[in-house]
Amino acid sequence: MPLSLGTARAAPGKIKYGAWDFVAHPSGGRDRLPVIIAQGDPRGPVLWVTASIHGPEHTGILVVHQLINRELVRKLHGTIVALPTLNPAGVRTLKRQPYYHDGDPNRAFPDGRPAHKPDPDDEPPSSTEQAYARLLKEIKASADCMVDLHNWSGSLSYVFKDTVFYRSDRSAAQNKAARAGARRMDARLAEMCAAYGHTTINELPARKYLAEKLHRSTTSAAVNVARLPALTMELGDGNFPDSAMVRAATAGLRNLMRWAGMLADPPEPITGIRIIDPGYPCRRMETPRVSTACIVRHLVEAGEIVERGQPLAEIRDIWGRPTGEKILRSEHDGWIMARSAGVAFYPGAAVCTMAVHSSLDTVQPYPKDFFKRG
Repeated sequence: MPLSLGTARAAPGKIKYGAWDFVAHPSGGRDRLPVIIAQGDPRGPVLWVTASIHGPEHTGILVVHQLINRELVRKLHGTIVALPTLNPAGVRTLKRQPYYHDGDPNRAFPDGRPAHKPDPDDEPPSSTEQAYARLLKEIKASADCMVDLHNWSGSLSYVFKDTVFYRSDRSAAQNKAARAGARRMDARLAEMCAAYGHTTINELPARKYLAEKLHRSTTSAAVNVARLPALTMELGDGNFPDSAMVRAATAGLRNLMRWAGMLADPPEPITGIRIIDPGYPCRRMETPRVSTACIVRHLVEAGEIVERGQPLAEIRDIWGRPTGEKILRSEHDGWIMARSAGVAFYPGAAVCTMAVHSSLDTVQPYPKDFFKRG
């Protein structure tokens, strides 16, 4: 049967358009996700490209539009399934989440834990969570790999590589096999990052990663539940898409398709953006943090490589007088991903997000009680 999603049905050598039923409204009608299926030789791999799960993050929509064209389809060995937005309500209202969902939609995908007996005092999964659970089944049924396109205000273009988890609560043989499978997945993700060709950043430590529910993000659900290689691309400001980042991301996706065997021509250079390689692996961290209410003057820009002890910000009060802290210094080797917005900060607030030198293993066991449900 031809690959299909919602009303879009693939056809060799064609670009097909349609929609997939997402959330029904009590007032009638429904939100539907736009679907584009571009197919060359149907015997090749299937790449899913999703974007704009956060409403104001618009660059990915433009990347999808630039990527899929008739020239690409003529050379394509395989199929692209593209959803320009995973959050149509957020796109309409310029809000991070849809108005019918309480919380971050990119923390609403399944986590792989078994269903538990319904408790009448608990909130059931929201309509959005139910919709994304259905979508993950569609992804798992057809995808060989996927990417999810995001924006991070004030940042460079880079790719997040998710932590790969495995179960360690079963027999020794099962645990060993699960760990080996996770290692293979981690290696695949590293290959995808290299093929994409932009700056790579590892995710948070496992404890923090799970606490922030990143395991319920689009790509982590693909990696850790569907067991599909998937990456999250960050593309600078979302409300003001950078044309250079759009071009660089589009070129990076074509290179990723070459890695996957979907295009046969040589990789193309990534130009127009800054690519950071400090010579060691990095993971993200919000740091440093101020110890007092203050006004901050940043001394560094996004993309700068910094050393531990290097001044990052000047600290003053609202009258412009130096505070006791005076200078805020880096606590790590790494580089500046983005500066925090504004100049006014409360105690404990981070003035930057950094990619810091990290030796953390990107393959981790789930906590022992993760799969236990009452």
